[in-house]
Amino acid sequence: MLEIKNLTKYFGIKKAVDNVSFKVEEGHILGVLGKNGAGKSTIFRMILNILEPDEGEVLYNGQKIDHSISDRIGYLPEVGSLIDSYTVYEQCIYYGKMKSMKSEDIKNNMFELLEQFGIVEYANMKIKELSKGNKQKIQFIISLLHNPDLIILDEPFSGLDPVSVEYFKRIILQLKEQGKTIVFSSHIMSQVEMLCEDVLIINDGKVVLDCNLEQIKQEYSSKTLDITGIIPESTLKQIAIFGTIDRKGNNRYIVNLANKERISDVFRLLYTSEITKFSVLNVSLNDIFLDKVGTKYEE
Repeated sequence: MLEIKNLTKYFGIKKAVDNVSFKVEEGHILGVLGKNGAGKSTIFRMILNILEPDEGEVLYNGQKIDHSISDRIGYLPEVGSLIDSYTVYEQCIYYGKMKSMKSEDIKNNMFELLEQFGIVEYANMKIKELSKGNKQKIQFIISLLHNPDLIILDEPFSGLDPVSVEYFKRIILQLKEQGKTIVFSSHIMSQVEMLCEDVLIINDGKVVLDCNLEQIKQEYSSKTLDITGIIPESTLKQIAIFGTIDRKGNNRYIVNLANKERISDVFRLLYTSEITKFSVLNVSLNDIFLDKVGTKYEE
C-alpha cells in the first residue's frame, strides 16, 4: 500500500503542495486530477524520492521510500526523458541498470514488452527516429521493464492515437489484475472514469476530493435534478432555498440540491406547474470536478 501523509512542498515562498494525504491499496488504480500547476507532478516526484518534502512522509508498505524501495517503482514522466542518440535497446539497458537489473534480464524483458506492444522491429532504432506516439510506448515499456509493484503514470496517453490509447488501457487493467498499485494523472477525463476506482482531485496544491469514484457519482447524481416545464418565478425562488438552479433555456432547469432528501420537497412545489420532464440527472466526473474546482477540466 502507498500511503501519503501530510505532504507539503515549497518552491521559494510558493506552497506548491499543501498538507496532502491519501492512500492507494494494492491492486487499485488512483486517478489524480488537477489543472496545470495544481501540484500533481510535484507529488509524484516526492513519491519517487526525486524531491524531498518540506513536511510529511511517503510510505510504501509501511516503509519510507528510499533507493532500495525505489527499484520497485515504475515511472512514466509527463515530460519525455529519453536520450535521442540512443537506440531503444541502449535506452533500456541504461534505465534497467539504474534499477539494478542484469543485462540478460533487461534484454529478455525488453523483447517481451516490445512484442506485447507490437514494435519488436524498433529495438535497434534510435529514439530520434521514432514518432511522438512510439516514444511514449518506449517510455511506458521502460517504466515496466523491471516488473515494478508500484507504477506512477504522469499523462500516459499523451501523444497517442485512439488505437494506442485503447491498448494502453488494456495493459493498465492487466497490471491491476496482477495486483500492481497504480497512480496516474490524465487530461482525458473519460479514461479516468473508465480505469479508476478511486479519484483524487488537487487544486492549488490541496486535496479537494479523495473518494471512491462510483460512490461520489451516485452521491452527486442522487441530488441533481433535470426539470423541463413552465415554472413560476415564485416557485423557483422556493426551490432555490434547497439548492442552486442553473437555467438552461427552453424552460429547462438543472437543480443541484444540498441533499437528496429535498427531492420530494421540490416535487411537491412543482405540483401546480406545467412540467414535461422531471428526472434525476446522471453526473459525470467532469461535473464533479467543476463543482469542486470551479472550472471544467482541461480536455
